[in-house]
Amino acid sequence: MLSAVLLAGALVTACGGAPSGDDPGTARPADSSRSSATAGPETPEPAAGPADSTGGEEVYVAVGASETVGVGADRPTAQAWPRVLHDTALRDARYVNVGVSGSTVSEALSEQLPRALAADPDVVTVWLAVNDITHLVPVEAYEQELRTLVHALRRDGRTEVLVANVPQVQDLPAYRACLPGAARPGDCVLPVVPSEAQVAAVVDSFNAAVDRVVTAEGAVLVDVSHSRDLTRLTSDDGFHPSTRGHRLVARSFADALEG
Repeated sequence: MLSAVLLAGALVTACGGAPSGDDPGTARPADSSRSSATAGPETPEPAAGPADSTGGEEVYVAVGASETVGVGADRPTAQAWPRVLHDTALRDARYVNVGVSGSTVSEALSEQLPRALAADPDVVTVWLAVNDITHLVPVEAYEQELRTLVHALRRDGRTEVLVANVPQVQDLPAYRACLPGAARPGDCVLPVVPSEAQVAAVVDSFNAAVDRVVTAEGAVLVDVSHSRDLTRLTSDDGFHPSTRGHRLVARSFADALEG
């Protein structure tokens, strides 16, 4: 378990992810009334652009971390998966992105939840897990905090909440480059390389927690953990989604929304 956690931490460090939502270089949240801040010099990932009103009375709020902010996309403001989801499936709703790079669920509870609720949302997407793994949060604590977050966002059933689980970290190019027989072993930047089985066990335990929360709270599961070749869906850092990967994530959320 520990070695798999160290892998995830090494991935985040190697790929430039922010260590926590309090880091001064972290991309800050954005919504229709607040401009995004510029990322600090230690963290080049740009913040998500201001979410804007596009007419209509419904409100869509995105809660999450670096993926939600748009890290990995060529143009994060326009190509982050929540923006793509809004533009393709929720275009009549007002778009509010409160995501913060590096956020754990605990940090999202204190920082993102109040802003999400203040927007009076009809639809909320949640994608938070990897930072809890890298911060050594026990899966039991993660599950309890995720359930608290989803329960509050559901607002007694008035809000449709979609929750994504954890992709198969062992399929990410940043990890595959460190395995014996890798085509380009010189690309490996991880100080710890646990077995695929160890990494998969960590992912499975967190995904089981997500499943239980979704079932208990009447939310909608967005399954991004199914096996697929992530090589062409990952940005140059081998970890975050590429522009194409962001489109695929948006499609997964849209399918769950329509289902």
